[in-house]
Amino acid sequence: MEELTAALEGGADSEYDEKGGYEHGDGTPEGIQQHWQKEIQASERELKKYHTTSRRIVRRYLDQRDEGVLGESRVNLFWSTIKVMLSTLYARPPKADVSRSAHDADDDPARVAGEMLERILNDTIESDGSEFDAAARHAIEDWLIVGMGQMWMRYTSETEEELVPPVLDPMTGQVILEEQTVERLLSEDAVSEYVFWEDFFYSPARIWEEVRWVARRVHMTKAELRERFGEEIAKHVAFKKVNRSQSNSDAPNETENKAAVFEIWCKDTKRVYWLNKGAPTILDVRDDWLGLSDFFPCPSPMMANLTTSNFIPRADFIFAQDQYDELDEINTRIHYLTRATKVVGVYDKASDGVQRMLEDGVENTLLPVDNWAMFAEKGGVKGQVDWMPISEVTNAIDHLRQYRQDKVSQIYEVLGISDIMRGTTRASETATAQQIKASFGSTRMQLSQFHVALFIRDSLRIKAEIICNLFAPQSIVKMSNIERSYDQQFVGPAIELLKDDALRKYRITVEADSMAALDWAAERDARTQFLMGLGSFVSQVMPLIQAEPNAAPYLLRMLQWAIAGFRVGKSIESVLDQALTAMAQPQPPAQPSPMALAELERERAEVLDLRASSQQREATAAKNMAEARKTDLETELARIMSQAPPLPPQGPPPIANDLPPPGMPNAAPPAPPPPQGMPPGMPPGVPPGRPQGPPPPPPPLNGGGPQLPGRPLPPGTLPPQGPPRA
Repeated sequence: MEELTAALEGGADSEYDEKGGYEHGDGTPEGIQQHWQKEIQASERELKKYHTTSRRIVRRYLDQRDEGVLGESRVNLFWSTIKVMLSTLYARPPKADVSRSAHDADDDPARVAGEMLERILNDTIESDGSEFDAAARHAIEDWLIVGMGQMWMRYTSETEEELVPPVLDPMTGQVILEEQTVERLLSEDAVSEYVFWEDFFYSPARIWEEVRWVARRVHMTKAELRERFGEEIAKHVAFKKVNRSQSNSDAPNETENKAAVFEIWCKDTKRVYWLNKGAPTILDVRDDWLGLSDFFPCPSPMMANLTTSNFIPRADFIFAQDQYDELDEINTRIHYLTRATKVVGVYDKASDGVQRMLEDGVENTLLPVDNWAMFAEKGGVKGQVDWMPISEVTNAIDHLRQYRQDKVSQIYEVLGISDIMRGTTRASETATAQQIKASFGSTRMQLSQFHVALFIRDSLRIKAEIICNLFAPQSIVKMSNIERSYDQQFVGPAIELLKDDALRKYRITVEADSMAALDWAAERDARTQFLMGLGSFVSQVMPLIQAEPNAAPYLLRMLQWAIAGFRVGKSIESVLDQALTAMAQPQPPAQPSPMALAELERERAEVLDLRASSQQREATAAKNMAEARKTDLETELARIMSQAPPLPPQGPPPIANDLPPPGMPNAAPPAPPPPQGMPPGMPPGVPPGRPQGPPPPPPPLNGGGPQLPGRPLPPGTLPPQGPPRA
């Protein structure tokens, strides 16, 4: 009690006095208890009529009849109608779609953050024994039956104590940090709980936005109460017999001692209160620990047939209850007339044969009759027996059955349920006619689907906020399994984005048809249509991209906009984002892998080996060619020397004065150039292209030595002399 008083005083002084507000009552635990007890009683009075009517509707839905009422015959069309609507609105668990609010190509952390939330939400929804699926189904069924359905979100965690050994100084051996016990986080969860329609309370209001506080009633045993609030508070709580069917337990219906505890969330004070009507003081008071944007841990409840005059639902059954009663009356009359449809007649007691015919005349038996002539004169059997008129009774039954069918159609018309939704149609109707009837007949059902999708979406948003605000980063990463994806490099910025309330931008949507029964043919057609459209787009833009590569980002933007209209397009959103980001940034040169480098080095070594081998072969071939040329030259030289005439004897060297002056006619003319294709110095008559030996010396000029052909002696010079004679 002292801790409770200190919490109240601390909260009032720290937060609410700054806003000019005050704690409800006089601020003491007793005063707060009195205030909230009055608030709960006012809400109960406001909802009393609704609760009474709802209990009667539930009895009608379960076909629970009063004892002593005999002979009543019913066709529980109300039950069958609810089952048809439930299967239409919630045939399977929903599928959350979490995405960033702005589709920017360079905003990969926001995209990854949305994907992480989507994975966690869908995992909690689709897991075996999911509490969200069960709670949502119960809430929707309550909404269809009594006109109100609600869910409640809360945060749970599981920890264990771990003993940390002391830390010692390695130099001195002294204890630096003493041995201590720490709590290690094992698991976290944002639990979704079903709230029974009679256990949900709120402040009287006209619309949901005007509701100041919400509360739910939880029935707790003494052990649960002692564990939650302590032994001292549990002593002052009143326990009474509670039917488990009126609580949130799934156990069989039996009574046990439980305490009704109200969990109250007040938007004015931003505090949570726990109240028991029999307790002298408030059980507990805590500040808001969830940090939700709308404060309430529950979405706007599903309310049927609301008006702005009062925020109290009205079930659909009320609008068709007269038709249901008339249908029961018709069925009761048909029941009694059917029982009265028997073969009954009267006959003359003196006619012994007629009596024996009725009693013993079975299995094609012929009965003897005395005085047959007298029997025949009286008209035989027809003249002896006067039968009860059955035809009038059967005609009445036929008329009642037709009237009942009209009444059933009237009920379906009131509730907005077409025969297509029930799976019944006429054999003469064409497929087009059935499609038109299904389109227009489901108009009201589409509105119901919208309400269900809105309720599920708001519930998932609260669940997502709890995950972002309270879950540890390692829990988010582990539950989303994002580290195994291609976006693991964005995990850190995505976690920071989820934890930053100011920067967190994402949206959660739930498609209404995602909860309907899956049409595999329609799903297949949708995927086929998507692939055909994608293929057509790619085939048309590829020539443009090849001609103008700079147009690729703009075309990808167009593709991203186009696939947004397809549900299956979200799965490739990350691929398009990565492509756009890659186009916007300069690409570094690709680094080959170690295997590629090894292969390149091997190919390089092979090329070097081939080059060395080729060079060696070329050197060998050149050497062989040089040797062969040398041999040919020597052979040719020997041949020429053998064919040349002997040299004439040479006289003394000429005197320089005996030489003619330059330009004289008797001077030797310059030698002509060698023929084309013949190397310089090659003598005439030797075919070109063949290696030859050195040319033979020319004949002597003026008794002088040999002169090179084609190269005249310069003026004033003497020709070289031959060797001296012996």
